[in-house]
Amino acid sequence: MIMIVVVLMSIVWLLHRSSVGAGERMATANCGSCHDLSAKKINKKGPYLWGIVNRRAGMIDGFSYSEAFRQFADSRKFFWTEANLDVFITDPGRLIPGTRMAEKETDSKHAKAFEGMQKLENRRELIVFLRSLN
Repeated sequence: MIMIVVVLMSIVWLLHRSSVGAGERMATANCGSCHDLSAKKINKKGPYLWGIVNRRAGMIDGFSYSEAFRQFADSRKFFWTEANLDVFITDPGRLIPGTRMAEKETDSKHAKAFEGMQKLENRRELIVFLRSLN
């Protein structure tokens, strides 16, 4: 019986590590050019993502949020739960109309950075990775 528990725990750990690794690759490819993914917590074009899961939206010191994002976050006391991240990652402009992440602008600072991620499995892996950033 103990051996079965150990084997099952090992499988769960390996699946989690696999998802974290896949999510890290997803985050690097889709988020890393605009968001810092490290514990350094550096704001880039977008705010850093370290510790994002369950963090209140719009609370990163030194980052200049768009007016649309600020109004959205402040009016709802909005938190980045896994469910909210999933909705946002699917289509940022649908959840927060006017957010710079979803706008098409001609300047290089805020060109449309993210079209959204439609595949559920990709979003899950990305969120597993984001959850590990703490």
